[in-house]
Amino acid sequence: MENTVQLSLDFESKSRSGFRGDFCYLTNSPESGIGKIVSSAEGKFTIEFAATSSKKTISENSPHLKILPGYPSPLRNVGEQAGLMELSLTAYELKLTHAFDKLSALSNSRTRLLPHQIESTYIVVNSLRPRFILADEVGLGKTIEAALVMKELIFRRGYKKVLIVAPSPLLVQWQQELKNKFNEDFEIVKRKNFHTEGDKNWRNFQHVITSVDFIKNPKYAEEILKTKWDIVIFDEAHRLRRDYHKITRAYLFAEKISKKCECLLLLTATPFRGKLEELYYLMHLIDPNILGPYHTFVNDYILGNKTDLKDKISKVLLRRRKVEVGGFTKRFAKTVRIELSPVEREFYEETTNYVRREYNLAMRTQNRAIGFVMIVFQKLLDSSVFALLSALTKRKFLLENRFHHIKQMESSLDEWDLDETEDVEEFVSGLDESVQLDLQSLKRELLSLNRLILLGKKIKEDKKSIKLKETILKLQKEGHSKFIIFTQFRTTQDFLAGVLSDFQVTLFHGSLSADAKEKAIVEFKTKTEILICTEAGGEGRNLQFANVLFNYDLPWSPLKIEQRIGRIHRFGQKDNVFIFNFASKDTVAERILEVLTNKIRLFEESIGSSDELLGAIEDELDFNSSFMKFVTGNKSKIEMEEEMDNRIKIAKKGFEKLGALVTPKLIDFNLQDYYSHTLEERSFNNTHLEDFVSRFTRIFPEDAGFKLIRTKPQIYEIDSPQYKGKYGTFDSELALQNDSLEFLAFGHPLIDKTVSYLIQNQKGWSTSFHSVSNKEYYVFLVDFQFTLNRTELFYFETNPRTGTVKRIEELPEELRESHSVSKPSTSSQVELPARLEENLIRTFLALDEIVESRKKELGDQTLDLFQKEEFKIRTSNQNTLRQLEEKLMRQEAAFKWEGKPEKKSAMNRTRNEIQKVKEDFDRELRKVRNGKTIQHRFQLFQVYLPD
Repeated sequence: MENTVQLSLDFESKSRSGFRGDFCYLTNSPESGIGKIVSSAEGKFTIEFAATSSKKTISENSPHLKILPGYPSPLRNVGEQAGLMELSLTAYELKLTHAFDKLSALSNSRTRLLPHQIESTYIVVNSLRPRFILADEVGLGKTIEAALVMKELIFRRGYKKVLIVAPSPLLVQWQQELKNKFNEDFEIVKRKNFHTEGDKNWRNFQHVITSVDFIKNPKYAEEILKTKWDIVIFDEAHRLRRDYHKITRAYLFAEKISKKCECLLLLTATPFRGKLEELYYLMHLIDPNILGPYHTFVNDYILGNKTDLKDKISKVLLRRRKVEVGGFTKRFAKTVRIELSPVEREFYEETTNYVRREYNLAMRTQNRAIGFVMIVFQKLLDSSVFALLSALTKRKFLLENRFHHIKQMESSLDEWDLDETEDVEEFVSGLDESVQLDLQSLKRELLSLNRLILLGKKIKEDKKSIKLKETILKLQKEGHSKFIIFTQFRTTQDFLAGVLSDFQVTLFHGSLSADAKEKAIVEFKTKTEILICTEAGGEGRNLQFANVLFNYDLPWSPLKIEQRIGRIHRFGQKDNVFIFNFASKDTVAERILEVLTNKIRLFEESIGSSDELLGAIEDELDFNSSFMKFVTGNKSKIEMEEEMDNRIKIAKKGFEKLGALVTPKLIDFNLQDYYSHTLEERSFNNTHLEDFVSRFTRIFPEDAGFKLIRTKPQIYEIDSPQYKGKYGTFDSELALQNDSLEFLAFGHPLIDKTVSYLIQNQKGWSTSFHSVSNKEYYVFLVDFQFTLNRTELFYFETNPRTGTVKRIEELPEELRESHSVSKPSTSSQVELPARLEENLIRTFLALDEIVESRKKELGDQTLDLFQKEEFKIRTSNQNTLRQLEEKLMRQEAAFKWEGKPEKKSAMNRTRNEIQKVKEDFDRELRKVRNGKTIQHRFQLFQVYLPD
């Protein structure tokens, strides 16, 4: 027979003072049971013990007196079932056992996690202050690391409010990755949905993604800063760069919000490009105490020769390079050179002459807009004749309209009476704007455009596209089935779609909606042979299920080319990668390829050039300007090569400086063993969760609100209005292979709802009677409250005959099995064992001893963290105070010498600064010391009594 009784016991680590009516017990007299204070006089309590029908008088300050917040509820049939108790216990075990000892997100993410990602996450979540710069190279999964940290901190520390700030083009990608891989819903906040009132108030969102441009606007920035955020993540954090003299709006926002959040993650592959000052200000956002005040930093590390900078940086900057991580397949690049036909060559030379003439004219007249147009024309020329003809035709139409407009204005001059027309000022203003280009210039350019368009239309065979088609057919015969073609221009994309109409083709570009982009990727993965992709469309996309890439045209940016290749040459790529670079002979495109291959060696290494190095090179060398000077004859080939060689040397020097400062530092645990073990746990926990949810929906279908119907091994149809027609799985590998499956793990609404139903409503917090042994079993939940909060389950076995109590690792399996089915309570009255209260108190005493020991253990484990934090704060404070006190001494001397009133005001300001620094120091130190002190709170969760 199964019966239940509710026990609502909740104890603090320090017993409060008692009052009349409070329940209590005496640690030196467990046999008395639980008592009730009936009176208080002259510093003494009179306590009545119902179990022994006795009274005792004891001092209010007795160390043996423990006050309870309440007494176990009277025996009653509460109608709970044995199955509910076991499910509730399982819910806590699933939520707690791996949430603190291992990385819980390993089991709850739809992604193939890699050792370096686990390592980074482990470091951050086990730190006293989870504030770090994640500086892995592009392609090593900084987004995944940040999401893992976020999930862990939500599990471990109960963080709720999360803000992610990213570049505008990446907002949707972040949203989709977090939803798809981590079951986390984020709202993208922009101007159009930034409501501050009503049901759609943006403050109602717990998880927010917004753009760097959005937070630059003071109106929105101030609103966001009013909210207390737990976790703040900046993607592409190098955009926050500042120096001593100039502070950007983005950095100002980051500086303000960094003071209001517990966790701060700065994601950037380039924390600095040679200038230590840049790195200082990023580090200052993470923790101002690490490098101390700016002038101390300059004196020690920029002007001075202190050598501990690398060690200081490594405390909060985590960096991995592709070459160290390994696991990449090889990449092979081939240049496909096209011999232009005579008519194509004539068109190329004529267009280049046109571009050269108009670009030089634009530079002389400082017309940057026309200069930009000419650069685009030159790039279109190397892309496709079709794309260039389209652009030339639009340019011709624009200039013809302007030409006719000027002619009309000239002819209308005779009709104006300048003495009588009241709108003459507006007319003159319009005339002045319209005639910036004189008619002769317009005539000349229109003649050039007409000639180029006629010449372009004579080209009947496009040699480049023919070569592309031939190459694809050849590769198909060799066994390749998926091809990605990159182009910079939508018009070239449309042209190639027509050329390749014999193949199954998917188009992918930046103008597609988020849903259309996802559909296109799925279509290419499952159905079509070719994906034609623009730069904007491919940004941030992982396409490693293909291994052949065509650069149909080449951006004048080595970094962009490397990022193209990175779409397929990344983790998860099982095959070697083949890159085909198309360039016509004796063209700018061929020259670019020579630079990339011979100067930068972009295609030489198996993993390609470092993104940071490429970025540093681009910082030093303006490729658009350099190539256009070559195209327009303002710089010879030799001069261009010399400039490139010098600039590349400077960039490499800065890159080497970065490498020397942020060399990866391994942590002191066996990563491979940890990784292997956690993969086993991942499988175990997902299986355990599957069994738990399946039993709950089967035994308590009304409470669950949904059903799971198995349709295939490890795949379920979800019977729920919200998920109509949806299928799900608990297996992370299946979820990884099939994005259309709901991944049923922690973080998914259905799983969280199930666990919350049991935990938040305290379902299964009961006493049951069992017949598997003659022992009593008690289960406690203990919260350890300090900076690194954690909750643990404690199990005890008591012999009711002898009164002995011992801690056990878990409840006996046969006891769990006997409660794994639902048995309704049938009795309205159950007689509790006579010595229940005594045994309960003995268990309290045993628990108290074990908890104190556990607190000491936790204190010892974290002592070093707190001591280092105190030392860092103290050192930074001393440096700041020293500078301010020296400043005050100089001011006092100046005032004594000159006696000017403004000197006295300056002295007062400095004294106020000193006082504030001292107050901030006291506050920070107090916070660290308070966080070091471990309090505990325990709750009696379940009791199992012999039948």
